[in-house]
Amino acid sequence: MLAVRDVPRGEAAASALRERTGNAAIDVVELDLASLSSVRGAAEELLAIGAEEAPLRAIVANAGLQVLSTAHASEDGYELTFAVNHLGHFLLVRLLQEALVAPARVLAVSSGTHYGTLRQSWGFPAPRWADPHELARPREGSGRVAYATSKLANLYFTYELARRSDPERLAANAFDPGLMPATGLARDASAFQRFMWDRVLPPLRHVVPGISSTAASGAALARLAVDPALHGVSGRYYAITRDTLSSEASYDGARAEELWAVSEELVGLDTAVRSG
Repeated sequence: MLAVRDVPRGEAAASALRERTGNAAIDVVELDLASLSSVRGAAEELLAIGAEEAPLRAIVANAGLQVLSTAHASEDGYELTFAVNHLGHFLLVRLLQEALVAPARVLAVSSGTHYGTLRQSWGFPAPRWADPHELARPREGSGRVAYATSKLANLYFTYELARRSDPERLAANAFDPGLMPATGLARDASAFQRFMWDRVLPPLRHVVPGISSTAASGAALARLAVDPALHGVSGRYYAITRDTLSSEASYDGARAEELWAVSEELVGLDTAVRSG
């Protein structure tokens, strides 16, 4: 099942996957993570599909948005990067969590940008953590910093979900796909940055560790979703294929608990869902 914002492009991707794999049961659900109502609608559709056609066994939260400024707002009035990269995924997982059939898996795609170091973040600005209410507020500021901060939020969510879940029933892990040039992530960057992203960096993946292709990172992500050898493995961080440590800051349990509570408030989860 592909959950997509652009349905025609999603249908084209699903068609290509059906042809390549021979699996006719690849469908598309419309999902705009910048709209909490869209997330709720997609969750309802996925729950219906899971009940009638095929059980839900895994969620791969892999959408990532990077814009130039934190002044942009989502449909619900939240800072756009935080809304798409964290809140939308948070709500989707929480709405589907109890319907997942054990042994289930949730994977959140984070990024090495959360480290905030030159070696591990490729010169990307470091995250700046703050009260989640503040992170959710549109304001003047760097979209690149907001992106790195949202990737740290992905880790807080993953580790908190892992702490709250029985790994035999639901395993939650985070994934760093590496630096993947020639993707749409840099579409709002300058012309020079897009040239470097699309033309200069891709050939370097053969010689520079940490630069990856969509095919290689996609295969590594798929393994985390389906490999039986990973049954019960939860609360881990995988940098492409390596099981490694995320940043020291990412293991701050107090921040993770606060983010969880504020996220429930911001997305309007009712008591029944919170206790599920």
